[in-house]
Amino acid sequence: GMECDWWSLGAIMYEMLVGYPPFYSDDPVSTCRKIVNWRQCLRFPPEVRLPPAAQDLMERLLCDVDDRLGSHGTEQLKSHAFFAGVDWDSMYLQRSPYVPIVTHELDTQNFEHFDEDARGISGSGAKRWARADPNFIGYTYKSYEAVQPADGSGQVHLKKRGTSRPKLSQVQSNFTSMGLGMSEPSG
Repeated sequence: GMECDWWSLGAIMYEMLVGYPPFYSDDPVSTCRKIVNWRQCLRFPPEVRLPPAAQDLMERLLCDVDDRLGSHGTEQLKSHAFFAGVDWDSMYLQRSPYVPIVTHELDTQNFEHFDEDARGISGSGAKRWARADPNFIGYTYKSYEAVQPADGSGQVHLKKRGTSRPKLSQVQSNFTSMGLGMSEPSG
């Protein structure tokens, strides 16, 4: 239901503001464990210096379903301090800052293209998936943190297993190497 959508909004917001997912791990099974144990695993890094209203909103979205903001209607969410100043009534009248060009109903030119052959799982990874929670089978999120910045050869390199969560400077470096800007947090 909508409760899951509000949780997802909190997770996406966290990734956009912090620079990596809230339950980041080197493999999907560990990520799933962190999600299931969110009370112990949800942390806000102090070096990011989040605005208090933003952190409060994420905490109220990434929580028990009974306490989750929005569980009793969207007005609950829309009235949160993070959205102060948003004119919800005229939202549909505003022009979007970016309007994608779409040539037909199945046009995917505005989406990143992934090599479908690279998705196969074999070896020990297949065994791990066989034991995985069936709620997460088919989870296909692709994280830029799994990729080290290009070294000038035009090739990217996957991180080695067991590496720790990326530091903010690494995330910023990855954004820069991909041609995307990421500003320093203000504070």
